[in-house]
Amino acid sequence: MKAVKPAKGTAAKAPAAQVPAAQVPFQDLYPANRLVEKEFLAQAAELYRESAFSGGPYVHSFEKAFAGYLGARHCLGLNSGTSAVHLALAALDIGPGDEVIVPAFTFVGSAWGILYCGATPVFADVDPDTACIDANSLAGAITPRTKAVIVVHLFGRPADMDLIQAVLDAHHGKRGQRIALIEDAAQAHGALWDGKAVGTLGDAGCFSFYPSKNLGAAGEAGAVITKSAAMAEKIERLRNHGQKVRYRHDLLGFNYRMDGLQGLFLEKKLAFLDRMNAERSLLATAYLEGLYSAEAVPLGGGEGSVWHLFVCRVKRRKAFLAHLDKHGIGYGIHYPVTLPELPPFRDAEAGTSKPGTASASRKGKGSKPGAGSKARSGSAQPHALELSRSVVSLPLFYGMKMEQVERVVDVVNAFG
Repeated sequence: MKAVKPAKGTAAKAPAAQVPAAQVPFQDLYPANRLVEKEFLAQAAELYRESAFSGGPYVHSFEKAFAGYLGARHCLGLNSGTSAVHLALAALDIGPGDEVIVPAFTFVGSAWGILYCGATPVFADVDPDTACIDANSLAGAITPRTKAVIVVHLFGRPADMDLIQAVLDAHHGKRGQRIALIEDAAQAHGALWDGKAVGTLGDAGCFSFYPSKNLGAAGEAGAVITKSAAMAEKIERLRNHGQKVRYRHDLLGFNYRMDGLQGLFLEKKLAFLDRMNAERSLLATAYLEGLYSAEAVPLGGGEGSVWHLFVCRVKRRKAFLAHLDKHGIGYGIHYPVTLPELPPFRDAEAGTSKPGTASASRKGKGSKPGAGSKARSGSAQPHALELSRSVVSLPLFYGMKMEQVERVVDVVNAFG
């Protein structure tokens, strides 16, 4: 790969304490949104005149389109991916006394729903090469109280669903214990495992359409997909204040509806999802072919990945980030803290966590970081802990120029 010389700046030198404006931003959402800008804005005027703001025909149309794209039977539009995980668990009647296994290394939205339901999160380690849940750690985390497993397809890479299903099948065969399988596909729109869309392989698939996702909304949005008609019907009620008939609230429900504007926007962008994912794959391939620094080792995408993020493991992260800052390269850290280290989860294990309250550990009470069990200290999830201390995400977005990739490659390879 040819080196690209930095562009000559014309602005006055910034004070030493300031970070220069990024020559390559970490992300730019507009190129993807521009694909549907004219058509969306024109049809948004119709939506406005119809006042179809909450739920309604535009959401239903997107639900049908997204279900068709994935090959799913049912799709329920929601206000976020976090709500999707919550309602998937709630629809399975998971509650106090139940345990739900979740990777220790993921975004917190993968696990909030466990606490919302009053259940107990049990953390499994991840594979150091894929950052997805480790099947052996999963097997060791199962107890008679385990009611569900949340598998996260992290960074756009599908988890090994064959190994995970084998673990669950073996446990069911030996103990007769049916463990529900929930897929968190918030970062994996369009990713495939053995030719099938992730999210369709378990009892429920949960998606986020946060603006920076591969299929990003014009705000907050999410969805649950399922093959079960009964589960879909229950989630439909749960998202709308627990009612099937207006003002007949027979379930404790939530206000988790998707906005009509998001349904319209997402359906327009869905038509371009394969194109956007294909470009992400080309950019990721260019990174993989160009990077040779032993200081920054990329995590592989694996077959079927949609490359939501391009993540490297970096031993000297602080120095590496300073190097990127110096050369105007944007970056992210996904994620700097494992879930078992976060106060709400430490307090949940200690029995002191309550929604909407400051955690006991942050108030100087209860558990301390690293105290108590291995689950709290993170020592039971060594790979998750190591990744949290070493990962750096490099720029990758639809519309990114190959010259920008080359610039990042040159800067990364020069670190040492």
